[in-house]
Amino acid sequence: MTMTREFYIPKGSKEIKAAKTDAVAYINDYADGTKYTAMVFGGKRSKYDKYFGFKTKEARDDYVIKYFTDQENLALSKKKWAADKKAQAEENQKNYQVGDILVSSWGYDQTNIDFYQVIERTAKMATIQKIGKERLDSGYPSEDKVMPAKDAFVGKPKKKKIGTYGIRLNSYATARLWEGRPHYQTAYGWGH
Repeated sequence: MTMTREFYIPKGSKEIKAAKTDAVAYINDYADGTKYTAMVFGGKRSKYDKYFGFKTKEARDDYVIKYFTDQENLALSKKKWAADKKAQAEENQKNYQVGDILVSSWGYDQTNIDFYQVIERTAKMATIQKIGKERLDSGYPSEDKVMPAKDAFVGKPKKKKIGTYGIRLNSYATARLWEGRPHYQTAYGWGH
């Protein structure tokens, strides 16, 4: 059974809503004047963030004001973070051109390198296709030095959105613009 917000709110509490966010506080004053409580919720969460007792009404009220201020600052920082990421993605989208080579490094307990080539572009999207790679002598049996084989297409094209950090291929790999240098990967038979 999922508990609702109403389950947690003490009986007889007074609701106080924040002016600039969706934060809410529920305050209680005990009849004998020995304890003052505040239960605070941020966002749409059903479980409270904090539930404290205070010796004075002023201490409780100061806590509620500070909590509301912190929630407002958190909301502003999230908006700024989202705006920065959007601006970074828009800037990144300008850098990808047809013919560009992308590199993706991924793996667990081993490093795999894949190369892709941009074959079509729209404002926010790129159609990419995996390309082969050339192995160079690395001087070590446990690693390969690889370079992309331009126009040596493998598999089917994929249409992907160009984001903040490049092109997200799946949950564990992102492709970004290749820097023009060889990359090292774990040699065949040395990984798991």
